[in-house]
Amino acid sequence: MAVVIAGGIGIGSYYGRTSDTIQGAAGLKNLKDANNTAANSGKKVITLKTDTKLNCSSTPWVIAEKKGFFAEEGLEIKYTGELKTEQKLPAILNGTNDIGGTLPNALATYIAGGAKVKAVTLGEVDPPDSVDPKFRHMRYVTSEKFAGKTLKEYVESKKGAKITVSGTAPNCSTFIFNEIFRKEGLDPSQIQYVAFESDTAAIQAVQQGNLDVAGIHPPFYKLANDSKLTLLADSHDTGLGAASGASVYYFTDKFIQENPEAVQRFVNAIKKAQDWVNHNTDESVKLTAEYIGQPVNATHYYFTDKGLPTDLFQPWIDDLVQSGTLKKDQVKIDDIVTTQFSS
Repeated sequence: MAVVIAGGIGIGSYYGRTSDTIQGAAGLKNLKDANNTAANSGKKVITLKTDTKLNCSSTPWVIAEKKGFFAEEGLEIKYTGELKTEQKLPAILNGTNDIGGTLPNALATYIAGGAKVKAVTLGEVDPPDSVDPKFRHMRYVTSEKFAGKTLKEYVESKKGAKITVSGTAPNCSTFIFNEIFRKEGLDPSQIQYVAFESDTAAIQAVQQGNLDVAGIHPPFYKLANDSKLTLLADSHDTGLGAASGASVYYFTDKFIQENPEAVQRFVNAIKKAQDWVNHNTDESVKLTAEYIGQPVNATHYYFTDKGLPTDLFQPWIDDLVQSGTLKKDQVKIDDIVTTQFSS
C-alpha cells in the first residue's frame, strides 16, 4: 500500500503544479476586506499560500478574512485556485501551496507513502452532546421506503447482501460508518463504498434506488430531510466523541522547521475564526454562501479548545489497520502531528 501511495505522490507532484495557472474563486474578489489588512497589524507581513476551497470547508477561511483574524496576525493569504482532491497533497509537497487540510486517516496514508508532512492543529470536530445535532459531522440516510427504525434493523433487512454506501477510503464517511458498524456489533466487510462527487449526487442516487445509504455533511441535512430520507445513524453513534468529526491543517516538515512563526500565527488566527464560527453560525453560513456562490444550509462545528488532544487521531489510525490499509504501528500519532504550536 505504501508503495502505491508513494507512486501517487510522485506523479501528483507534477499535476499539482496546475494550480499555478488557476485563477481564484468567483467570490475571491469579495473575500478580502480593505478594513482588515496585514499591513495594519504592526507585525512583519507573512504570506501563506493555500488552495481556493470552493466548498463548505472554506468557512473558517472566509471568517478569518472577513473578521480580520488573519490580518491581526500579520498574515496575507494567497489563494492559488481550486484543486481536485488528488492534486492537493502534491501542491503542498512541491511548494505551490503551504497549508493543507485533510482528515487524520488520509494524512496517515500520506505519511506511510513517504510524504514529510504533519498536522499542526485541528479544524472540524464532532460537537459535544449539549450542541444541536445539526452540527454533527455526518449523517447516514436511506430511502424513506425502509420501514425499520435502526441501523441494525436495516442491515438485517439486507440478509447478508452488500450495502452500498457513498464514500472513498480513506475519508470521513468510510471511517465513521465503519466505526458505527463495529459499535453496533456489525461487520464492516458487508459495506461496499462507492465514490460520489458530492453529497447531493449521493442523495439523488438513494432517491433513484441506485445507492443504499448516503453519507452526508451538515450543509445537506436539510436537503435530505426535504427529500424525506430516513436517518439511520450519525457521527455521534461512533461513541468516539470529538474524534469522529476530526479534520486537520498540515504543513510540510521542512516548512514547519524553517517558518515556525508563520505556522504559529496561522494556528492562532484559524482557531479564533473557528471559535467565531461556532458562536455565529447564521452569519457564517451567509458569508460562506456568498463566497462559494452556492446555497449553504449549515456549518460544521470546529475545534477551539486550548492545547491539541492528539488522542483524537488514534481511532482514525486504528481503522486503517483494521481495514488492512496499514500495518500495526506502521504509523503512530507522533508521526502525523506536532504539538509545537498548541497552547
